[in-house]
Amino acid sequence: MRKIGYTILLFLSTYSCLLAQIKNFNQISKRYIDVSRGNRLLLTEIWYPGNLVDENSKEIFDISKTVVRKHPLVLLSHGTGGNRFSLNWLANILAGEGFIVASVDHFGNTTDNKIPEYFVRYWERPLDISFVMDQLLEDPNFSDIIDHNRLAVVGFSLGGYTSLALAGARLDCSLFKKAAKNKQGKQELNVPEMGDLTQLIDKIDCKQIPKVLKDDRVKAFVALSPALGLGFSTEDQFNVEAPVLIIGTEGDTITPIKSNAIKYHRFIPTSQIKVLKRNLGHYIFLPKLKEYSPDEAIFFKDPQGVDRTEVHQEVGRIIVDFLDKSL
Repeated sequence: MRKIGYTILLFLSTYSCLLAQIKNFNQISKRYIDVSRGNRLLLTEIWYPGNLVDENSKEIFDISKTVVRKHPLVLLSHGTGGNRFSLNWLANILAGEGFIVASVDHFGNTTDNKIPEYFVRYWERPLDISFVMDQLLEDPNFSDIIDHNRLAVVGFSLGGYTSLALAGARLDCSLFKKAAKNKQGKQELNVPEMGDLTQLIDKIDCKQIPKVLKDDRVKAFVALSPALGLGFSTEDQFNVEAPVLIIGTEGDTITPIKSNAIKYHRFIPTSQIKVLKRNLGHYIFLPKLKEYSPDEAIFFKDPQGVDRTEVHQEVGRIIVDFLDKSL
């Protein structure tokens, strides 16, 4: 799976540069370190509208001082074993619509930085997003152009759980560990990116997990094929007031919608759900690649008659419309 990371990284870096020229938005990489969590490295890709750039500056990145309009900020959380470019297609759409977008590499859980035990440290991800949000809202270059009252999070798969955790979904660690041992758990927790995670889950020390991961600064949440529904069983686990959009796929065998997307929707009164049909699978939300090896087919090969780009455009329109109404 290591090869996949480099393939996506190279493809998306080139692709995003081309789109930046066409759609009039720009892109920059940032390196943040959370010293409170063992110097946790959080590589972050940021997309921002082209009208924010100071054209007279010789600096690589310099926001124009004449900009008066504030822009909403959207943070993206990739899926298990993905990276900050996994939702590149969505970042392009959002930046083209005037959003500032920041996508985080979740340390130890990316294609080119695999640390097995970090694949099950699900609570680190919401903390990553909140930390990077802190950095952007305090950054002299970004703080004045971000509308601090219009913040959103979008996540895919484990990133979908991340978004919902920030909204106020509290996963029951003990229930999750128990569910990992039943038939459904063993199916959902044996993932193509890493294999069987059940033994690692059994070793989680539930006492080390923060009781509160919710971030009240965020006003809207989107979850694409969210995972970890196994760790939820009652409405009491949800303290969600903000609007939530959940998008799932009928053909998802990785995070089946019945035990994940639909389950979350049933427990969150403020949520709306959109289920994509046409036999679309879990990985439809990954970027479209024209060339990939046979072992990558599960991620990038679509059923006959399905155009992944068209699906992305449809989903992008749904998300933009939701954010416009919710922020």
